[in-house]
Amino acid sequence: MSRSAASRVRASEQSARVGGEVKSARITQAWTRQQVADRAGVSWSTEVRVEQGDPTLGLQTMCAVAEAVGLDVVVRVYPGRHPSLRDTGQLGHAEYLSGQAHLIWHPQLEILVGQHGESIDVGYFGPEEIIAVEIERMATDFQAQYRRADEKRQRLGAQHRRPIRLVLVIEDTIRNRLALEPHLAFIRQTLPAGSREVLRTIRLGTPLGRDGLLWLRRWRTAPPR
Repeated sequence: MSRSAASRVRASEQSARVGGEVKSARITQAWTRQQVADRAGVSWSTEVRVEQGDPTLGLQTMCAVAEAVGLDVVVRVYPGRHPSLRDTGQLGHAEYLSGQAHLIWHPQLEILVGQHGESIDVGYFGPEEIIAVEIERMATDFQAQYRRADEKRQRLGAQHRRPIRLVLVIEDTIRNRLALEPHLAFIRQTLPAGSREVLRTIRLGTPLGRDGLLWLRRWRTAPPR
């Protein structure tokens, strides 16, 4: 299923849920559709479309009809599936690291860990532990990026009994180095394993034993010309 098709399905599901709630509330209060339409300031046919879960209706219309029957539509955004590694230019980093991996590791790309499509970029499954790798080409709000990665690590941990080590891979640029400078104390505390230690673990197949941060230059992952 393409991303656009998945979005259409999601919109239809949410619209159908709102429509079902509106219909239930209208019937409970013994109102006709025309009464609800009049209260909402819309046509009878539009009220019908709301109850039928028409995803092409505007949010304002759905809110007006819901309000007419005593409901409040609240839209909430959840972390979801990010663009694929290929789409974001992260695939080269993932393939480079997988090419360095010892045979003891079993790499797996884009592991789903959440109900809303959240995924871990790469997982290295070993006999003693699992390394969950999140790749960031651009360091923006680093602590927020870390929290999102850690949440996904915890969800993966709920599925396995082995320890889950979190590794953040940051593209090694001057801009990213400067962006992380204010967070060095936080990084030393939460991601104590450095680039050499992380790469040594991946290459030799030895347990990492703690979380880490890996700086990776883009030239290493660029395809040969």
